[in-house]
Amino acid sequence: MTSELVLSSRRTVSVWDVPRALLSPRSVFERVEDVPAYFWTLVVLLVSMTALGYLLVETGLIDREVDLQVQQNIAALAKEQLDVVERSVLSELIADKVKEGEFLSLISRAQVIVWNPIVLLATVLLIPVLFFGVVALTGKKPEWHTLVTICVFASFADLLGTVFRLGMQLNLRTLFVETSLSPLTNLMDVQGANAAQATAFLGGMLSAVDPFRIWFWLIVIAGLRVTAQLRGWRAWCVCTTFWMVAAGARAAIAVAVVPSGAPA
Repeated sequence: MTSELVLSSRRTVSVWDVPRALLSPRSVFERVEDVPAYFWTLVVLLVSMTALGYLLVETGLIDREVDLQVQQNIAALAKEQLDVVERSVLSELIADKVKEGEFLSLISRAQVIVWNPIVLLATVLLIPVLFFGVVALTGKKPEWHTLVTICVFASFADLLGTVFRLGMQLNLRTLFVETSLSPLTNLMDVQGANAAQATAFLGGMLSAVDPFRIWFWLIVIAGLRVTAQLRGWRAWCVCTTFWMVAAGARAAIAVAVVPSGAPA
């Protein structure tokens, strides 16, 4: 009877444990139970990501970058078509470029306000699905709510990365900031017919070396080990594999969007 009272009175994790989960995850995950106690923590995570996207839109950086790109496209178009087409036709082409800029601005706003939180939610749910299968293969009973709780709390490391990059964007007045090692590809002299694709692939792989992504996976490893879902080397091997697979996916996407024959 006494043990039942202790179990029922023990406080489970909540949104107030987020700071401790980031700095001392073991002390938090020791109290994790296989119950859906992560709902409000997940809500705070998604609302915070949405608010950061809205704040980025309100800074005007997106419109500034799009306008700059539109001006560059119009200048290049005018230079190419100066003696080729009539002025009326050139005006129509410029109007098309302006419309493209407006569409790009709309898409960029939707990405940071809507798409990024959706991707975050998908990540929070997809990674536990993968861990669920891995834990089941080890012969241990997987605990779905425990796995989701671990990923929800670990995702606040990604949220802090977004906050840090937003600060860099505001300070440098540009959207193009990076906290990983992928910009090192700018210093590499890659030669060959597929130099652009090779550079994009290397950049995608180097994006894994990001302190906030590494922080995320270290929290996940701590959670898996403390909750005994995966112990010891299994937790390290599985999380390292997922970390590299994610980098490979980003590298594949980067290669796919590079036009064929583009310079490195």
